[in-house]
Amino acid sequence: MAKSTATRTAGIVAASGALLAASVAPANAFAVAEVSAPAQSAPALASYSWTPEATQTVNYVENTSNVSVQATEVAPVAEASTPVSNAREAVLAAAHDGIGGAYVWGGKSYKAWDCSGFVSYVYAQAGISLTPYTYTMATELTPTSNPQPGDIVFTNGYAHVGIYVGDGKMISALNPSQGTQLTAVDGGGFMPVDGYYTANI
Repeated sequence: MAKSTATRTAGIVAASGALLAASVAPANAFAVAEVSAPAQSAPALASYSWTPEATQTVNYVENTSNVSVQATEVAPVAEASTPVSNAREAVLAAAHDGIGGAYVWGGKSYKAWDCSGFVSYVYAQAGISLTPYTYTMATELTPTSNPQPGDIVFTNGYAHVGIYVGDGKMISALNPSQGTQLTAVDGGGFMPVDGYYTANI
């Protein structure tokens, strides 16, 4: 009985590791037709007045047999003390509104998007058009060494993108199992930061 349980547990762990590895594949790694998700209407967004709350971040822990995910609580993010432009307010409000949205490969619709579709959608709420493809999007922006909340951060060899919200955090559409979340910009060390970019908002 113990041997059977150990064999079954090892099989479950191996399958979980394979599933997680597949779920963090870059959004642009596969050419797929846009997936149609249930239509949702985006709510009218008020000016940016987000109040920080206790949040969760994702830590990726790698060992020799599989990759596991651990969620840990982090302290509330301090609100920016400097005034932001109306465009930045719109970007930040839309980004925070997107938390909890579904991750859909090739998706560009409200709460049914992949990482670049999410960023493109968020910027469209401020009247700025960006191509929903990470590598092309990077060419439409200006690199910055002084990122501000509302700027864009690319990670994982430019295969992942999110909205920088300050204090080392970003909002991004991670993968189908995690959806759109507020996390550390480097995903807890799992996704190296390639650079910060601005659309001069």
